[in-house]
Amino acid sequence: MGRLYLVTLLFLSPLASWAQNDYDYPTLWDPNTIVSSSVDYADGDAKLKGYLAYSNATSGPRPVVIIYPDWDGISNYERFRANLLASMGYAGFVADVYSQSVQQGPSIPVANRSALMMPFRSNSSYWRSRAVAALTTVRTLDIAQKDKIFAIGYCFGGGGVFELARAWPNTPGLLGVGGFHPGPLVTAGPKLQPGSPLRVYAFSGADDPGITGDSVVAWKNEMEAANGTWGFYNYGHTVHAFTIMENPVWNGDKNVSNGYNAASDHASWWALRGILLEAFQLTNTSNAYTSAGGAYDYQTGIAGAKLMSA
Repeated sequence: MGRLYLVTLLFLSPLASWAQNDYDYPTLWDPNTIVSSSVDYADGDAKLKGYLAYSNATSGPRPVVIIYPDWDGISNYERFRANLLASMGYAGFVADVYSQSVQQGPSIPVANRSALMMPFRSNSSYWRSRAVAALTTVRTLDIAQKDKIFAIGYCFGGGGVFELARAWPNTPGLLGVGGFHPGPLVTAGPKLQPGSPLRVYAFSGADDPGITGDSVVAWKNEMEAANGTWGFYNYGHTVHAFTIMENPVWNGDKNVSNGYNAASDHASWWALRGILLEAFQLTNTSNAYTSAGGAYDYQTGIAGAKLMSA
């Protein structure tokens, strides 16, 4: 049997107020140490431009976390997550899914986001090719430890990292994936192959209307059939997009599908931190990764004042 981690947590969230421009907070990391740049790459004829961030406080190659964006593509939110990971000693790389020809970010109308997303949703091979292109590119970077790569994704990108995992064994260097409020859980393409060494984790809201009980069962059955290491974290009083700070805090209205939940956001991020330490084999000694504050304590500082105030 594969190793199973199934966690159901019940959280209530304080009020929050956040906007896209609030993601650029030098109080969360030392701006003098975070190095960022664009990385051009391609998937077939599609010209792509990713975002790379790492800290110059340490030297040499380091583990990399690839971030696959939600349905509006690369925005300040994904760059924020990459910077957080960089502040912890990793390199963060935001993958470009839609291509340089698409102006990405929250200004994209919802109808356009759906149109951009659907070719990937309807064609798992297309999704897997685009996801693997980012992995292949990361392995060419001088800053990367080429065999220590983990992938995470949010919403649309959360479902995308599961497709990346299903592309194994064509995923050299990849150790695992984690999908935050992912969609969808199931695939129309080939499932995760038995014998896959990848760690596969889902961080989901128990009240997410897009995640049905049947899809959760199907996903768990797929993971267990592959006989690998997997976990499904299910956060109570939590709907879709619960890590997106600019979303209003969910008030329990079942007609509202999206909402921020600070407790679930924090808990899932700290769960990821532990998963990364285990995957990258950094747990047996005190080091820069285990001692890093993570720059993610919203209880203090300016960001804390914004997020935790009533």
